[in-house]
Amino acid sequence: MRKTFIHEAYRYPVYWATMAILLLSSLFLILPELDIWVSGLFFSPVDGFWLKAHDVPLRLRKLGLFLPRAAILLLLGFALARLFWPSLKKLFPLPIVLFLGASALLGPGLLVNGLLKANWGRARPIQTDLFGGDWPYSEVWVLADHCQSNCSFVSGEASMGFWMLGLVLLLPFGWRKVSVWLLATLCVLISLNRVAFGGHFLSDILLSWALTGWVMVILYRLMQQAGWFGDRAQRIEENWDHTGQQLRARLATLWRILSQ
Repeated sequence: MRKTFIHEAYRYPVYWATMAILLLSSLFLILPELDIWVSGLFFSPVDGFWLKAHDVPLRLRKLGLFLPRAAILLLLGFALARLFWPSLKKLFPLPIVLFLGASALLGPGLLVNGLLKANWGRARPIQTDLFGGDWPYSEVWVLADHCQSNCSFVSGEASMGFWMLGLVLLLPFGWRKVSVWLLATLCVLISLNRVAFGGHFLSDILLSWALTGWVMVILYRLMQQAGWFGDRAQRIEENWDHTGQQLRARLATLWRILSQ
């Protein structure tokens, strides 16, 4: 049963990613009490969201902010360094690096932070009257005006945590199984930590994962069909090297002119 599901998910990833979004949306629209109940587990009428005062969750929050940003900067640095040191191609395949960079831009960047968080207006748990705030609870996908910017729906940090699962594509095959479990555990801890802080509802987390995964599988499938991970991969590497060669030549010419 498990192998059959994995096989089907591999064959039709966009379908299953879309189904995940629809099923999760339906669940929280039918049972909004689930959101409230889970957030209530971390809330005390006296101390509020009490885990915010503890050192370990605070450090985990900082780690969740730092790691994805560091990963994106390293990917960008690698792509730029490849222009000057072509031998770096031995480290990571450029098409995978470009896929990870583009998926971070389109998923967590454009869809989650640029479209949803900026426009949906869902108040965070700590901002609602259920947990000591002023605004009412609003359900998933319901446009509201309870928050003006950087709102609850959906979670940006959970989105970046899920995106980091894609980093396993940079690793040798023998390392991927263990690495994906480690990254998945980190993703869950970082994401649920936001629920414990009153920063997001459970639906914000789960739908953030589903939406990010949806963007990633669509982009991967499109790049795969275009031959980026097959026939055209070598050509992409060569074009990048050629661009780097031209750039180095122009910089050398500019340096000679400035040195005269």
